[in-house]
Amino acid sequence: MITVVHDVTSLFYRSPKGAVATGTKIKLRLVLSEYSDRIHSVRLFYVYGLESFSEGYVLMLQEACEEIDGHDRGIQLHDDAVVYSTDIRMSDEPGLFFYWFEVRFDDGRYRWAFPDKSTAGTTAKSFKFSPCFRSNGSEAIPGFQVTVHTADFRTPDWMKGAVLYQIFPDRYNRGSQFDESKALEQMHFPERIWHSDWSEEVDIAGKKPNGYEACDFFGGTLAGITEKLESLADIGVTAIYMNPVLKAKSNHRYDTGDYLTVDPLLGTNDDIIELFSKARSLGIHVIMDGVFSHTGSDSLYFNRYDRYDSVGAWQEKRDGTPSPYTAWYRFDDDAEKRLSDPETAKGGDVIAPYECWWGFHSLPNVHEDELTYREFICGPDGVLAYWLRAGCSGFRLDVSDELPDSFLRLLRKRVKTENPDACILGEVWEEPTAKISYGHYRDFLFGRTHDAVMGYTFRKYVIDFLKGHIEARSLRYGFEYLCSVTPVEALYSQMNLLGSHDTQRIITRLAGAPQPPKRKDQMLLSLTKEERKKGKELVLAGMLLQVAFPGAMAVYYGDEFGMEGYDDPFNRRTYPWGATEDDFTERVRRLMKLRASIPVLQTGYFEVLEAGSQKIAMRRYLAGSGDDAFGRRVDGPNEVIIRIKRTKKGATGSIEINGEIVYS
Repeated sequence: MITVVHDVTSLFYRSPKGAVATGTKIKLRLVLSEYSDRIHSVRLFYVYGLESFSEGYVLMLQEACEEIDGHDRGIQLHDDAVVYSTDIRMSDEPGLFFYWFEVRFDDGRYRWAFPDKSTAGTTAKSFKFSPCFRSNGSEAIPGFQVTVHTADFRTPDWMKGAVLYQIFPDRYNRGSQFDESKALEQMHFPERIWHSDWSEEVDIAGKKPNGYEACDFFGGTLAGITEKLESLADIGVTAIYMNPVLKAKSNHRYDTGDYLTVDPLLGTNDDIIELFSKARSLGIHVIMDGVFSHTGSDSLYFNRYDRYDSVGAWQEKRDGTPSPYTAWYRFDDDAEKRLSDPETAKGGDVIAPYECWWGFHSLPNVHEDELTYREFICGPDGVLAYWLRAGCSGFRLDVSDELPDSFLRLLRKRVKTENPDACILGEVWEEPTAKISYGHYRDFLFGRTHDAVMGYTFRKYVIDFLKGHIEARSLRYGFEYLCSVTPVEALYSQMNLLGSHDTQRIITRLAGAPQPPKRKDQMLLSLTKEERKKGKELVLAGMLLQVAFPGAMAVYYGDEFGMEGYDDPFNRRTYPWGATEDDFTERVRRLMKLRASIPVLQTGYFEVLEAGSQKIAMRRYLAGSGDDAFGRRVDGPNEVIIRIKRTKKGATGSIEINGEIVYS
């Protein structure tokens, strides 16, 4: 059987490798051996585009092996090998270029070379039959992928290789000037629950008649975060991502009530401006959470419960009073008739005659194509401009894969007009460059919308390896695949997380029992002594992988203490102030400091040196006389090697700088 070889990680087979700018000419090679004397022709087939796709093919030409430059080759070819190649220039529009190979023999038989799933699509596999697929972009195209981005795609340098600390504001710190009486003034809403005791367990029951609504509060404040900025800077934090801080009904505040006002429980607009200012003086950038897919039903704009002094969309549908916000939402055709029912008009959660986010009545969806909404968020004096001018360093976009591409492009224009150095970070759980939603490929990392995304794909590879679901060699393929499809500007800015407010705590995920279905059982279940010991080793190994891989090293508040918890609300318990800082905590902070203090770990080149079943060794290095992956001269060590070994009882690892072990 004929052997086909193509490797997207090798400059011999694809040059340049990785994502490329529009208009780039790429050389592609395919090496064939056995039956090579019977080959009639070799063709490169391709599909390219984004919103729409075009097809084509190119006849590849055979190269004389002896004429291939030795430096260009970089590989050993078998005696019977033949090399076919072609040069092809990418489109002048950003998008995706998928390709595969067709080999035709003299006797009329064919073979096709498509990506091999066992190597995460980085190498080729021979097929007797070409798979069937649509090439119009409505479904995944199973070819090798080239990501083609705009030539001017740039991301903020401060985000490249950052140490990013995520804070859930209500649960982080009350602050030394905390006044409980002021917090109690905000507890007059019937659904709210107050915890006087900071160490108390989170609520899972709520109040009648609606039950759990995530409306229990512990009183963390913005001033409490500001007070801890110096200690965060001391452990290497260079960026902070805060979950929503704007006025809302719930403790998570993804049900925005007022886009221009800080929630009174957290403080005031002046408090967040002070936070921005002090953070900046310490070299820390603060990213806000932008929630633009939906608002709260309890908001200035919808006002279902008449708690705001405004005429919201609900009032217009219920009373007929015109509202400037009604066009933002999608009501049912018979909404006015249904709201004439006195029981419905009370505002209870019995029915919701409007489109909701994932069926939650408290989160009415917004029509992002509505021009007045676009102006409100993205206009010259809109929400984005307001907070950027206040000192915000960028936005993490909640459920950004549910926002239209046109809205995201408009958002980027406004953000970059206000501050070219501001960051746009998207919540996308799948590999973002080839993400399909709403029936087509999405415009995420091509230089027109996001700077980067949350690294949930990175997280999946890491967890699968640490839990023994994949071998180290599969982790290697996964990492190399991410490097091959992600534009370098985005790759080095990606939020590489192990856990977040939307996932189980990482130590629980790695070492705990499977999550019980009932919250009551989740609340009672904690790690055994043995599980906790193993979990700490695995978390440290995961953080070593964060240190090694390009992108921002993201730490969820409290993970440095090994905070435990299953899904919401147990992943959002209060920060354990006063907890013993054991060896685990010290090691986590050492890793954060190393990442923050060594430039090669931030923007140096990345490669996997070796990977077997349980072990992986990775290298970050500078080229030539000290240039990083962006061609800039940087100071410090030229090379760092990170090794990790998975064991039956956990994991071990080390960091070696210029031949000296500095962490083990």
